[in-house]
Amino acid sequence: LLNCVVCLHLAISGIVGYDRRGVSIISIIIGDNPGYGYFAQSPAYDVALARALRTFPSTLSQVRRLSVYKPGNYSCPEAAALMPILAMEVDQLIRDNPQDLTVLITSGCSLEIIALGDFAREWDVPLMAVIAIDLSLTNTQRFPTVVTFPSSDQLSLVRATLALFQRYSWSTVSLLCEDVNPNRADNALFYITTCGGFINALRKSSQIDNLNVLYFGAQTANNESFENVLQTAGNQSRVILLLVATTRRLRDVMITADRLHMTSGDYIFIAPRSPAVPSEGALQWRFNVTSDEQAFTAFQSLITVSNPIPRWNVITALMNEIRNQSQLVYNRTLTVADSINDVTVSATEVMSSVTEVLSQFSSRQLEVMTGTDFRKHFLNRTFELDSRSVFIGPKGMRVCDVDLYRMNATNGEMEIVWQYKSVSDTFRQTSQQNVIWRSQNGPPINRPVCGFRGDRCIGNLEKSGVAATAAVLTVLVSFIFGAGIFWFSHKHMDGSVWWLLEAMRLVSVITQSKLGTFQSVQRP
Repeated sequence: LLNCVVCLHLAISGIVGYDRRGVSIISIIIGDNPGYGYFAQSPAYDVALARALRTFPSTLSQVRRLSVYKPGNYSCPEAAALMPILAMEVDQLIRDNPQDLTVLITSGCSLEIIALGDFAREWDVPLMAVIAIDLSLTNTQRFPTVVTFPSSDQLSLVRATLALFQRYSWSTVSLLCEDVNPNRADNALFYITTCGGFINALRKSSQIDNLNVLYFGAQTANNESFENVLQTAGNQSRVILLLVATTRRLRDVMITADRLHMTSGDYIFIAPRSPAVPSEGALQWRFNVTSDEQAFTAFQSLITVSNPIPRWNVITALMNEIRNQSQLVYNRTLTVADSINDVTVSATEVMSSVTEVLSQFSSRQLEVMTGTDFRKHFLNRTFELDSRSVFIGPKGMRVCDVDLYRMNATNGEMEIVWQYKSVSDTFRQTSQQNVIWRSQNGPPINRPVCGFRGDRCIGNLEKSGVAATAAVLTVLVSFIFGAGIFWFSHKHMDGSVWWLLEAMRLVSVITQSKLGTFQSVQRP
């Protein structure tokens, strides 16, 4: 049996004074993932809705929140297979409240949203996705009611990276993707989908002349032995994209690159990163171990690319409320590390955006509101939230700006050096101080003069040597031949006296002629 749990959040309902002419917000959650499972997401929905009720007490007085939850641990494909069964529970809730505008919110992966999105189309109810990033969800014919809020916009990461390539005339690239297990609890799924997204985009881009794609497996990563894949990449390009699922392994890759003498300025490493999740942590070169000095050197050849992180210093109170809600209502204690979770913040952003739109409508407007119409109120709209600005593009997917970081060699911190603005499609440098390249010659060149292996210069040198030798031999043979002719002629003339004149004194005479005056010169 499925063993689903359908929860009516009475604490919220008691506050809002629910009646049957209002709004039902139903969260659908499969599993207990520490980042986007039930006990991580539900407290965030509760707190965000409670805050919205304090801001819009009258216009949101007819809102209630329910949950459909399947306990357990599931991979993305497994959860997607379960989604049609959970949809039966949702269908019953919709039938029980036919006068309500139903809004669905789920933190499921893209496969789950694709499965649930087909049901949402038939129900004609809006579906808000917290983390789904698959671009197929922007197909309005199949998913006319879906809006996606991923805090990491895969397309913007690709565009920002291409803008960086264009600035420094890089067109030959190696892409290294870690072959990770999508069932792990960390953010592996992000890197799997992002790898595929980069491959498709770079192969289609007119900016890229040569793309080399390399994979390395989990066993290689666990052994911290990246030499082979780095050496192969280094023999094909000077620009190396790294899609590595954890910060620790990214650090190990960079240390290995330093050991292979690839961090002296001839190469640049670019690492698109996911939002912060508890199992990943912040990118650091400091581990208080003997390799720190080598990591410090290696990180100076690294650029990280990521969407903007939340304003943690602004939302401290919000995160504290979520921790308290988790402990009081769900009997779960979230650590500080668990709270510094971009996915949890995204959950609050979805609920806050939904309630902001709902606050604009009267009860009469809500009674005739369809899922397709409700979705239109999110398109091309910016929500100015405490955590950060959220812009939903014309296709119903969140569009994020991009920050590009380099390490400040003075203080050892990763700092923003470039920014890409997605809406205006502009790329700008934000810091002059930190754009200091390891090589005195500036950024790595796209194609070295001597080739990636240095073999072109050797070949040219050999050709030049042959040509020079041939030229010298030609001159030498010509000289010998000419000298021989001169010697032979000289000897021949020495043996003949027909041309010799006896010593005589030439007398100058002046001869008049029609042609003028000629003068003979007396010679001794």
